[in-house]
Amino acid sequence: MLNSKVATKRTIGAKLLNSFQEQAVMNSLINRLIIEDKLYTKIAISESLGSFGEEASKELIQYLGNVGNNQHKSLPNKKFKKKNYPLPRDIIARTICKIGKSALNSLKKCLYNGDYNQILEAIDSIGYISFYEDDQTLEKDIINMIKKYKNDELMLWKLIRALQSFKSENVKNLLKEYSNSKVKQLRWEAERGLNQIKRKKK
Repeated sequence: MLNSKVATKRTIGAKLLNSFQEQAVMNSLINRLIIEDKLYTKIAISESLGSFGEEASKELIQYLGNVGNNQHKSLPNKKFKKKNYPLPRDIIARTICKIGKSALNSLKKCLYNGDYNQILEAIDSIGYISFYEDDQTLEKDIINMIKKYKNDELMLWKLIRALQSFKSENVKNLLKEYSNSKVKQLRWEAERGLNQIKRKKK
């Protein structure tokens, strides 16, 4: 069913396979996800993969930034105005977010060993998971990346966005610094990050 020509059957197949926690099943779901073109089927596959936990995150990392064409390739033209943390646009990053906290170890390794596109999307997943799990584990790693990519505006924009998931004085000082940036997108995210941290404290 997972490989049926009919999208609804593929969706049902993906949901049914959630009951079978085996490596071969996980691999089949990943192989389908990277070629799937129907939204609801992608969502079903993504949800089933989320239940495989850390093992799935280890396998999914290699596909970050390389499936589909929905990722940010340049800085956005307008602010993100919602109060929630933005869901990653990359389908693999979204799937890793469903795994949650147990994916953070794999994502940390990706920050230091992944290629450029993988790192961009790993940052989105780290920010999202850290925000909703209230997990501070990778704060120092995000700050390290800010120092490393200080001249890369796209990478920096994603990293500043991720900072809103943390709440130390170091983070707040960094956000205050970037709230005066000449690059409007960096300024937007820094200001938004400071507001998010204030909201979370209430």
